[in-house]
Amino acid sequence: MRKIAVFFFLGLLSAVLLTGCGGSYSPPPVPGPGAQTAQVSVSLTDAPPAGVTVFSFEVTVTGAALNPGNVDILAGKGPVRIEVKKLETENAFLSTANIAAGNYTSLNLTFSNPELTFLNGTGATLAGCASGSVCEIKPSGTLSATVNGLFYSMSGTQTGVLVDLNLANILTPSLGVDFSTSSAVTATQQTKEAEGELEDLEDLNGIVASPSSSQFTLQTTDMGNLTVAIDSNTKFEDFNACVAANVTCVQSGQSIEVDLLLLANGTFLAKKIELQDDAQAAADDELDGVISKITGPSQFEIVVIDELRTIANVSVGDPVTVMLATSGGGTSFQVDANGLNVPATLQQGFEGATDTSQLLPGQTVQVRKRAMTGGPAPAAITITTDRVRLRDTRFTATVSGAPAGSSFNVGGLPGLFASAGISQIQVQTSSQTNFENVNGVSGLADGSTVSLRGLLFKSTPNPVLIADKVRKR
Repeated sequence: MRKIAVFFFLGLLSAVLLTGCGGSYSPPPVPGPGAQTAQVSVSLTDAPPAGVTVFSFEVTVTGAALNPGNVDILAGKGPVRIEVKKLETENAFLSTANIAAGNYTSLNLTFSNPELTFLNGTGATLAGCASGSVCEIKPSGTLSATVNGLFYSMSGTQTGVLVDLNLANILTPSLGVDFSTSSAVTATQQTKEAEGELEDLEDLNGIVASPSSSQFTLQTTDMGNLTVAIDSNTKFEDFNACVAANVTCVQSGQSIEVDLLLLANGTFLAKKIELQDDAQAAADDELDGVISKITGPSQFEIVVIDELRTIANVSVGDPVTVMLATSGGGTSFQVDANGLNVPATLQQGFEGATDTSQLLPGQTVQVRKRAMTGGPAPAAITITTDRVRLRDTRFTATVSGAPAGSSFNVGGLPGLFASAGISQIQVQTSSQTNFENVNGVSGLADGSTVSLRGLLFKSTPNPVLIADKVRKR
């Protein structure tokens, strides 16, 4: 159900994948692969067996080539590690390349080192994982895919290729992988959108380096270092100590979350910059994780889905036990609103917590490491934290019943929720909610499949998701 969007930008090339197109369209003649060049970018966009909840699915993209000619569109960037689960509602950029203009008839992709962390809710042992357990495995299988179609390029133009990976078709019933199965990997052409971009990249976390009056470097753990431009339309959020709310607020060492536009020339422009922590606080080790289990008033378990910076003996996909600090001021609870208007009762309830009473499985939280024991996995890992920050949760579900006003309910939830006794979640939208493939709540109906991103709160009778994004499937 979930798609990973990996985006390859084919620089000066206009790469068009024509699949399932009726009619008798014929592109104007262009030379075959040769001296003239074009620019292409490539990006990736992703659902597992029933009863399996995927926390993390990492895989390395080792090759991407257009044929005929075996034209490398990773542009010498080398292997790129992709975390698929986060891309349920976002896309990920892979590379920009200048290639020869011409007609290409297939895209060949190769992958390596898949790692899967999942909850086995099938009721039986699966891939060596006991029922009800969270396990981390390295599945084996077919790690190559060929997408056939016409990739049409013209000298002096820019376009992108969006590669969709469908986990439902990649994962086998025994939790092996097969990228060659029908519909496991597809691709579409990306053309310029409303703001002149080829792709929107949302909710990227990183550390600021080398800021100037017009750009800065964003240091990330998964996409490397990105040069990000700032213009007069860039929005600045949560820079409370910087009244100017402009480029002067961006300082080296800060932890930020950004929304980027991938422009047609292959560069990145900041649409929004949100301050997470100032440089001093950002020096602390932080990691994001999805809560898998509440094990006591001062303890819970997560699966790591992101690290602000590399933490020794901890990797994405690792199960971690989190202990709340009870001395030295205890543990604070915060909400990363991400520009959303959160109802006061929900926000105050979470931020007023002193224990795990406001936490529930399925929430995404960021924890600040104060002490750590154990690791690396499979050895047990325990982290003590003095801050738990609620962040956006991502999952795919089914609309249950007719929407009412700006709200709707979803069922058909991932097994993680079912195992915690949660069968329904209320989704609240607003003017701040980004709808994709649908024009608002009125375009949804009972049975619609939606991928959701937003802040998940414990509430009665059902949890509430303050939606940041609704993507109709």
